[in-house]
Amino acid sequence: MNREQKTAAIERMAVTFQKAPHVIVTDFRGMTVNQSTELRRKIRQAGGSYRVVKNRLAKRAAAGTALEKVGAHLVGTRGVACHESDPVLLAKVLAEFARENPKLQLVAGVVDAQEVLGADGIKTLATLPGLPELRARFLALLQTPATQLVRLLSTPASQVARALDARREKLEAGGG
Repeated sequence: MNREQKTAAIERMAVTFQKAPHVIVTDFRGMTVNQSTELRRKIRQAGGSYRVVKNRLAKRAAAGTALEKVGAHLVGTRGVACHESDPVLLAKVLAEFARENPKLQLVAGVVDAQEVLGADGIKTLATLPGLPELRARFLALLQTPATQLVRLLSTPASQVARALDARREKLEAGGG
């Protein structure tokens, strides 16, 4: 790889790393091409990206990005998984794939370009509920008081309506 190619590769990686505040570094040593392709496909379906990196070039491209915080882990055969919005989904995909394919090792990760996690931290992150589930729970929490208020306010009116209906039925039956 000549100098121009290296510069272009660094620029491409830098653009990818700048867009993604959520990064997980993996060790893919021993994985087959088919396994790597399957991993990339799963990450892409989740909205992320995965690339095998040359460590020296990746360290240069990582300057000023989330990946810079785990630059010390860029040693040996490394791949970098990035996601722009959902670190939990990315961690779930990688943790599930690592369970099925033990050759993939989770090395380190960064969440929101601040929190640095080890392999155990990534596995713990994977057990958390995802962003859509958290949004649904939050919406349910917001709606519960309003639903209870409407039910509470309508209860006296419905009781009066039932009492009037019972009185009407009694009068119609001639009970007076």
